[in-house]
Amino acid sequence: MSDRSLGWPIVGHALAVDLLSRAVRSGQVAHAYLFSGPEGVGRRTLARVFTQALLCTASPEIRPCGECSACRRAARGIHPDVSTVSLEIQAAEDARNRKNTRISIETIRELRASLALRPLEAAWRVAVVEDVDLLSRDAFDALLKTLEEPPPFVVLILIATETEAVPETVRSRCHPVLLEPLPRDEVRRALEARGVDPAAAAVVASVTRGRFGHALALAGDGAALAARRDELDGALEMIDRPLSALGAARRMADAFRRGQRAQVEHQLDVLVGVWRDLLVVAAGYPEGIVNADVGERVTDLAGRWSVREIEHGLATTHRALLDLAANAQPRLVLDDMVTQWPRTR
Repeated sequence: MSDRSLGWPIVGHALAVDLLSRAVRSGQVAHAYLFSGPEGVGRRTLARVFTQALLCTASPEIRPCGECSACRRAARGIHPDVSTVSLEIQAAEDARNRKNTRISIETIRELRASLALRPLEAAWRVAVVEDVDLLSRDAFDALLKTLEEPPPFVVLILIATETEAVPETVRSRCHPVLLEPLPRDEVRRALEARGVDPAAAAVVASVTRGRFGHALALAGDGAALAARRDELDGALEMIDRPLSALGAARRMADAFRRGQRAQVEHQLDVLVGVWRDLLVVAAGYPEGIVNADVGERVTDLAGRWSVREIEHGLATTHRALLDLAANAQPRLVLDDMVTQWPRTR
């Protein structure tokens, strides 16, 4: 699929784009949609483009044109007929909510009040609710009232990562739009079309696992790419050299005790990813490797152990993550992890 999927400036997601573009062309627009999928897969981008298409003043068959005043203002987030709610926006607008981990009922009540007003310019008044899976229970109840009796001119676009966290009463009143990760080659080609070096595009497409939003961000951040490679080199060094692993584990435990929990969990995630790559290579599926830029080192290490030994290394590393999440003693957890890894033959 081309970079402009079915004429929309969307990479991939042809089924979703086809569904939404047909709704715009026919005028048969549902009053509520639930966009779901992993973070970085393109849910917010699709919501923005769909909003542009709903408000666009061009003829229906070419919406969104991207050039009219309505399209440009919707893209910039300043169209008067568009309201957006998110946990980040709530925190920025209300000092009382800066530490909240849920979208409050007050935020949803304000949204409902705005949706009761007829559109100022367009045929539709559009509300985009990001992080809908992070609404408080009372906020869900307030949102449900709008979903049950929506004004005829309102289109609600709900965006969720974990649809299971959204009550069935809300989900059942929305048209589902599931966005799945894109094929690796599709992401690579789209990056190359944007001028990314082919070698870098291949690496980024691999490590971001089909999430084009993350791929764009990583490809444009040289420092992040370099930091990622350093993390990989450190993980490979730990797995390859037991003495190095024990010293690194002690440093990770010290960092964890100093409050650098997220950093240690990230290091363990990198280790899990490397063990996973070792496993797919040892199992005879080298094309499934994620960290392709260190493929030679992964292949060399994978040849030193049996599949069972590598599975044990992966399992013990993943268990360390779970044990730390359960507040186990970090020094004991991380020492135990590396001492149970298979030894280089």
